[in-house]
Amino acid sequence: MNQIALPHIWKPLDDPSLGLMYTFSQSIRKLEINDPNFLPDLCKGSTILVVSDYSGEHDTASYQSLSFLFADLERCTTWEEMRHRLRQRFLTDGRRMAFKNLNDKERKEALPYFLAAADSIPGLSATLLIDKHIKSLFAESGEIDRSQPELATYAHWRKAPFEKLLRVVHFISFFIAGLSRQNQDVVWITDEDEIAANELRLRELTKIWGIVIRNYLRHNLRHLRCGTTKSADRSRQLEDLASIPDLIAGTLTEVFTAQQNEGLMPTRNLLIVPPVRNLSSKAAEIMSWFANTSLPLKRLAYLIEPVEGSTNIGIGRLQFYDSTGSKR
Repeated sequence: MNQIALPHIWKPLDDPSLGLMYTFSQSIRKLEINDPNFLPDLCKGSTILVVSDYSGEHDTASYQSLSFLFADLERCTTWEEMRHRLRQRFLTDGRRMAFKNLNDKERKEALPYFLAAADSIPGLSATLLIDKHIKSLFAESGEIDRSQPELATYAHWRKAPFEKLLRVVHFISFFIAGLSRQNQDVVWITDEDEIAANELRLRELTKIWGIVIRNYLRHNLRHLRCGTTKSADRSRQLEDLASIPDLIAGTLTEVFTAQQNEGLMPTRNLLIVPPVRNLSSKAAEIMSWFANTSLPLKRLAYLIEPVEGSTNIGIGRLQFYDSTGSKR
């Protein structure tokens, strides 16, 4: 009996001139061809929610980590129920789960339950680890020329935050174009970061996102909205969702920086085996959780690094073993 082919979820980019993003899109397309259940179907609901967090800004980090969660909240009732029970049991004072603050007793005890709740989200966790030797993804010279007429409006931005802003909006636009359908709404909640530090920055961020996403979309969306975790209500619902990419970004930054410090240079498409020596217990626990890709919350991680002996930039998927040595 012939198997019925499942319809593809991913809408691939068809323009090779998009370079790195075209290669990225083809990689995801191949993953879905090999495993039709690899990506979540986010086209059933009316709204896609995106939450994002970032790590690796400190000088000791070898990689910048941009981490995103794409979810259909209309199908997240199990997550919401588990999250509410978890807060009643462990986090009654309203504290947020954050990678840098996982050393206190309450957060430590809550962590496995929080990760189990996150597993129930029908969505995609996508994280990009970018080698910090790469100064710009958008200029071969390593620096964006903001004297160009279309960028003159943003001359007041410092170079590094503006590069980061562009990286974030391009990757979000890339995934939304690949995962969304006609006439959906998209709501993006970003951490209170330097790219959204105040109302003016947030307005500029939203405007730039609207311009960039048009370069990726092959269909029309309805509304794009952008806010920060500052706008979250007392239920901590948005903050808890934002904690998921926060935990992943912090963990992967620590793992890869530790590997580099030990001389275990990460390479695109290699299987990474945590924990390495000197890895914190919180990072080891989250890394083992992240390695499991068989649950409703799908996981993707990619490494972006310079191509040796060339001015090109390469991108490749990272796969992981869990702490027991089993490939996921």
